[in-house]
Amino acid sequence: MIRELRTQARPKDVAIVGAGPIGLEAALYCAALGHRPVVYERQEPGANIRRWGFLELFSPWALNTSALGLATIEELGLDIPDRKACPGAAEYCRSYLAPLASALGNRIRTGCEVVGIARAGLLKTEAIGAEERSEARFRLLLEAKNSARKTESADVVIDATGVYRNPASLGDGGLPAPGEEALEDLISYHIPDVLGADRPLYAGGTTLLAGAGYSAATVLEAFTLLLEEDPGTRLIWARRDSREEPLPVIENDPLPQRDRLSRAANRFCSSPPAGCEVLKGVVTTSLRQEGGKIHIELCDPQGQDSSAVVVDRIIAMTGYRPDNSYHRELQVHLCYASEGPMKLAAALPGGDSNGDCLAAEELPGDTLSNPEPGYYIAGHKSYGRRSDFLLQTGIGQVRDIFRLVEADDSLDLYSELTADDQT
Repeated sequence: MIRELRTQARPKDVAIVGAGPIGLEAALYCAALGHRPVVYERQEPGANIRRWGFLELFSPWALNTSALGLATIEELGLDIPDRKACPGAAEYCRSYLAPLASALGNRIRTGCEVVGIARAGLLKTEAIGAEERSEARFRLLLEAKNSARKTESADVVIDATGVYRNPASLGDGGLPAPGEEALEDLISYHIPDVLGADRPLYAGGTTLLAGAGYSAATVLEAFTLLLEEDPGTRLIWARRDSREEPLPVIENDPLPQRDRLSRAANRFCSSPPAGCEVLKGVVTTSLRQEGGKIHIELCDPQGQDSSAVVVDRIIAMTGYRPDNSYHRELQVHLCYASEGPMKLAAALPGGDSNGDCLAAEELPGDTLSNPEPGYYIAGHKSYGRRSDFLLQTGIGQVRDIFRLVEADDSLDLYSELTADDQT
């Protein structure tokens, strides 16, 4: 059961797309305000985090939970986690996301994908900036397995679908490298469980790792341990940049796991383990399979010096991008670089490049508004292709979205709950 903190005289129907951490948070907040949320999820709650459940988050519980979520956990009679501890991804799903989903009950529709969103009676090109658009309800085109497509309506839509469903390509300039799509069964675009379930795919073989962010550093750390246990394993780390230290080391980093990953990646770069290799300043130009091996052609970013490597598998930690296809019939202004909402993108500092996500300043709530009234993009998708999104940022976005929905700049259920706990 969800604690209803406010009662609405005219409750709104709020469609929330995606049942990840931010989608669930938005539904809790919405219900607590007395509105009627429906969460549409094509898989199961927290599906993308469950994908890498074998990993430990490098941020603590305090940065991945909200006062509203913790109050819900407490009402269910469950233990409140240690705010300073860093949970494993599986633990986070089991101890936090699953109970929140349980509390939301039939407000979540799993196995239901939103494939398109529009305004009832209006085309994208009509009523630009007019009150008419805000008065028309949203139409959501839904698709569920083994059933015909149907439509449902909503007054407000919150897109919290994230980005992990859409990995970036391996090739130069972000395009698929020739031959890449044909070899996708031999390429992992998500962090594999190198020391666990996926070990047979990599132990004793040669793998190319592409990318230079924290995901790549996580893979490097796992391979370093695998190399100790299976010396026949080889890893080739290929990066576009030529920095001697690819990941920044933050002085007195408050996130010890992030500090550990940065230092491990930098050590690997300066002194690769026996049998391993680091290729700096290269991009992938083509892939082909021959004799059961992947033959990879590389060159420098200027298309000059070329080289080739032969591997068994590829791990492409090349980032992720939002899927903006289903709101193409809405008036959404996207950044030409990040593909996140333009007002938010313009307010964020430029060049994320694995910067310090904890250094982000709180932004005015209206940065989440769109030309399309009542349509909001929240969570990692709001940052588009940027990699510096933090779950705590998304939780704050939920509060800011409902300030806009309620036209109340002072609305803050989190502070209200915290104040109640202290009295």
